[in-house]
Amino acid sequence: MSRFDEGRYETPDAGCTDCPVATGRRAFLRDIGLTVAASLIASGLSPRAALAGLVTEIKPLRSKGALRNYAVPTTDTVMIDIDNDVIIARSQKVLYAFSLRCPHKGTRLEWRESESRIFCPKHKARFDIDGDHVSGRKSRNLDRYAIRLQGRELVVDTDTLYREDENPGGWRSAQIISP
Repeated sequence: MSRFDEGRYETPDAGCTDCPVATGRRAFLRDIGLTVAASLIASGLSPRAALAGLVTEIKPLRSKGALRNYAVPTTDTVMIDIDNDVIIARSQKVLYAFSLRCPHKGTRLEWRESESRIFCPKHKARFDIDGDHVSGRKSRNLDRYAIRLQGRELVVDTDTLYREDENPGGWRSAQIISP
């Protein structure tokens, strides 16, 4: 019996001594995503296709002014902080943080699981996991936030946004090799 309204789920057989009776929602979603990704990889699909099943909604661990601290992802994933308009992506051990707003007119972006791409529903623009514009209405690449590592946390500075067309060097440097 699922009980997401309380932020947890219960196993169908609550009498099972080997089963977790209450597990966090994030753990449940992560487990489902990892299972889907493993199945896709086993079926011969590319790691990029497997990434589609690993999208989670997150909240910062802490916030101070414009700084948002997030847990550093340990696997390739896309995480979305809707409240702060932040997309965090890890692909092939590289971390990125993007604005959740389309660089063309500010429409909220979406993750397209079927394409393993970030998508603008208004302009049909598509962006790769590293923020590069790949198709749809001509737009610049996704805007990247300045990021740094602090221990096991990724710090995103939401006041420092790099546009690739205005600051290509800053935009290219707004990435980190994951530890």
